Amino acid sequence: MNTEIELKFLVSPEFVGLLPTLLAGYNVNHQDQKTLANTYFDTPDLALGRMKAGLRIRCQNGRLEQTIKLAGSQVGGLHQRPEYNIDLTVAEPDLSLFPAEIWPIDFSVSQVQAQLRPLFSTDFVRERWLIRLNDTEIELALDQGEVRSGLQQEAIQELELELVSGEVAGLFALAEQLLSQGGLRLSDVSKAERGYRLAGLAAGPQLQALTFSSEPPAHDKPALLPMLAQGVAHWQHHEQGVLMEDAALEKEPWLAQVRIGIDLVAQSLALLPKDAPDLLQELAWLQAQLREAQVPVNELFYGARYGRLLLQLTRYLYEQGAQ
Repeated sequence: MNTEIELKFLVSPEFVGLLPTLLAGYNVNHQDQKTLANTYFDTPDLALGRMKAGLRIRCQNGRLEQTIKLAGSQVGGLHQRPEYNIDLTVAEPDLSLFPAEIWPIDFSVSQVQAQLRPLFSTDFVRERWLIRLNDTEIELALDQGEVRSGLQQEAIQELELELVSGEVAGLFALAEQLLSQGGLRLSDVSKAERGYRLAGLAAGPQLQALTFSSEPPAHDKPALLPMLAQGVAHWQHHEQGVLMEDAALEKEPWLAQVRIGIDLVAQSLALLPKDAPDLLQELAWLQAQLREAQVPVNELFYGARYGRLLLQLTRYLYEQGAQ
């Protein structure tokens, strides 16, 4: 088993063109390009999806591998998930090959196995760089392709930074350097989640109301950190809605919820020990930007300063141990 620790970003076309130049100054130990074809499986009643697991078979240069990713933790754009990989000789999933202890007590491997069916595919070209930053090794992967389900399809244009060895601090350091160019947006949605949505098996972003106390527990760190994480999650969830390409969608209700999430983040941080003063200053800047609508939201959400702020909040929550 591996525990995958990675940062996920959605990428603008402009950033894609800049990336090779940006990486020219780094210690690149290895670089390659691969075409990856992935098919995801589940049962009609989504036995795996309901336990936050994703099962896929990947074909790469004729080699077949089945992977299951189990429920982990996600904060901001940082994803941590247990992952099991098994080589196959035929393109059919076999749950019995995974360790028996990964399944819940009431999970019937044979029953679920009998009902598995393909749901959607993700096919993309992956350009990969293995980068050494001091004592940390990071895999940087640019994925460009499509999620497909039946006649439905959606573009993939993502950048993933995965920790191979060393300290998570190195992962954040590389991400911050790349973010300084703009054109990146932290993503809290995996390819599998996008596939389930495209297949009509999971709902897309929905407006959610958020209320919070006007008198939260002052300086109570165990209570304030979950509030902070909730604010970031609410903010990012509604950021997706603001950027959805739907001419009929009214954007203002989504923006209003983005503002509410940011307000909860600012309120929580203000009551925490004063170890993140820069974050409060940056949140005040962002609140002013959204209040005064100085730039289009698409430009703002892919901007360097905005991306750096969300990355710093993600790092703060990670280091504080919030889930």
